[in-house]
Amino acid sequence: MTKRKAAAALLCALMVITAACSKRAAQPEVVVEIPAGFNGNFLLEMGIKGAAPLPMEGNTYVVAVPRDGKVVTSTLLEKPRVAFKNASEGSVWGYSQSMFTTGDGISVGGKIEFFVGTKTQYDAEQNKKNHSGALSAPVEMESLG
Repeated sequence: MTKRKAAAALLCALMVITAACSKRAAQPEVVVEIPAGFNGNFLLEMGIKGAAPLPMEGNTYVVAVPRDGKVVTSTLLEKPRVAFKNASEGSVWGYSQSMFTTGDGISVGGKIEFFVGTKTQYDAEQNKKNHSGALSAPVEMESLG
């Protein structure tokens, strides 16, 4: 009986580890390429019908930030891991991800937003946008250099 319990416990542990690994592997990765000299707001609108899909390099989605700071795509990514290329430390502020769902929980759209610049520039931009005092908190993000 002891060997059965041990085998059952081992099987349960392997199932938990497998489930955890498969969830992590299933999480899409997005690299946001910030061009030299870009300063301002960035918005990625996802799940837009008729828009082009995001380009991929291998298993990674690549988003090049345009001059106007806005990208629209048909690609819909739930909880992607985001890394920034060409971002200096302390240059990405107010990062947020939002998903839009139907009443029964089906994802139909989403967005990723952030600001590129200094903390002073970010604060000034937020003061222009949010006179209500609800400022986004800065989030530390991974930089790819």
